[in-house]
Amino acid sequence: MLKNLRNFLKENNLDYLLVNTTDEFLVEYNELCNCARYFVTGFTGSTGDVLVSADSVWQFVDGRYHEQADSEVNHKTTTVVKLQLGQSFLNELVERIEPNTVIGVVSDKISLNFYKALKFKLDKKHCKIKSLEIDPVGLFTELKQGGKPQTVKQISLEIAGMSADEKFKKLARKLKSDELYLDTHLENIAYLTNCRQYKTPFSSTFKAKMLVTKQKAQIYTNEEFETPIGKHFEILPLLDFDKNIKKLCRNSELVSESSGMSVKVLFNPKTINYHDFKLIKSKAQESSVDYIKEMKAIKNDAEIAHFKKNFKRTDNVVNKTFELLQSKDDLSEAEISDFVEEEYKTQGATQLSFKTILAAGTNSSIIHYSHPSREVKVKDGDFVLLDCGGHFEGGYSTDITRTFLKGNPSKLQKQVYTTVLKMFLNAYHYKVTPKTTGFTLDRVARKIQAQSGLEDFNFNHGLGHGVGISVHENPPTISCGQMGKRVLKPNMVFTIEPGLYKTGFGGVRLENTVYLAKVNGELKIQSFSHVPFQENVIDYTMLNKQELKWLKDWQAGKC
Repeated sequence: MLKNLRNFLKENNLDYLLVNTTDEFLVEYNELCNCARYFVTGFTGSTGDVLVSADSVWQFVDGRYHEQADSEVNHKTTTVVKLQLGQSFLNELVERIEPNTVIGVVSDKISLNFYKALKFKLDKKHCKIKSLEIDPVGLFTELKQGGKPQTVKQISLEIAGMSADEKFKKLARKLKSDELYLDTHLENIAYLTNCRQYKTPFSSTFKAKMLVTKQKAQIYTNEEFETPIGKHFEILPLLDFDKNIKKLCRNSELVSESSGMSVKVLFNPKTINYHDFKLIKSKAQESSVDYIKEMKAIKNDAEIAHFKKNFKRTDNVVNKTFELLQSKDDLSEAEISDFVEEEYKTQGATQLSFKTILAAGTNSSIIHYSHPSREVKVKDGDFVLLDCGGHFEGGYSTDITRTFLKGNPSKLQKQVYTTVLKMFLNAYHYKVTPKTTGFTLDRVARKIQAQSGLEDFNFNHGLGHGVGISVHENPPTISCGQMGKRVLKPNMVFTIEPGLYKTGFGGVRLENTVYLAKVNGELKIQSFSHVPFQENVIDYTMLNKQELKWLKDWQAGKC
């Protein structure tokens, strides 16, 4: 593959090629059979792009994947660039590009926002970007979507809380008569249409692009629908999207029901790929708000009720897994992971919402360890980190993490576990105000980490993330980054998941999916999950009076 790509560079007068993890819909979890990056370096993580030159390959990974990338790539050909928390992929990418050179990017696998930011930085180095309309990796191996054909189904109004037509009207009211709204973000389309499909592993969305006017929403897709979406929705072939959007933008007039007027196509630069932007460029107008993202970030009462139902079933999975671990010896990582997946099916899950992370012993320091082994057995004294979730009938994600201990803990294990527990309890019980942000909660947890004396342990991920149709939804974001500085609002659903990790020792992460509720007129974080913490791994002398009370209430199911 590298030999072929380097020949491609030479034949096309390129010095570098950016190889992406994602597909044309810029999805977070792209299947490996459709992931160009995987065929270049063999790295299987959900994120992490690659830069190829005539003599180097750089695999960029964030803190969740440092150890995993090291174990998967060929270090003779590939350098793993380990981004630290808060470190910019863009800056590290540009740093490795020499001045006065040309870099190729695949136009439908890079967001407009990233393209513009990359161009701005490369202009300063007198570099050029060449936009490629094909993915060169696809010339040398077949990139394809997996899964068997499956119809798209509409979820019930009891789960969605609002019909697709009602959601359409809410969106249409925000549009002016001369405006169209283009949305290619799959979770947004799934939300607006109340439709779900489970053809792609770990995703309840369907592949589509959407164009909305004040009168209707056109859904461009290759999928078949079990029932009509609603009277305001029209289904068209995905193959017609480029042709229709070009035709629309060539015409100077948009004929509406009342009059002809010049058309503007609103779009979101974070979620549109560069190829699609070029189609609408002459009529493009950046939207100041991602209307559908903002709508779906605030769950309605029906959605909150559905989350509660789903987490009762998710809690059952986790509790049964703990029972298995304590009652049976010589279990392998893979055996426990298989048990988790079967239990989700028993509880009524359609599929998992992400690949189960099941890591035993020292593997628990690998934050997104997703290859449970049949050779690695759980021994007495081992931490076992379980991070799992499912999609149930509504297609919303669940997400929970517990770190269990087999046998008796060491003093250090108790210190690490209890420190993470303190981080969770203080963030969870933080007195939220109308000005509280995700950044605030993240800072609460990191302050406890800083005072713990565990300087050689890392916490290389945010404190949490939004949860919805996707297991990682934004907004909200619970982190120390810029995106974490948005105010938290009632009925936002998100995780609180502090963790501490050390290579060669292992790691502890404790995660609950929560929502912000109004209780007696005050804002309060409330948990969907009520799985207890493992008491024999807690050093109670490390907890102050308030933390002891919080823990007692949690263990008794009172929070």
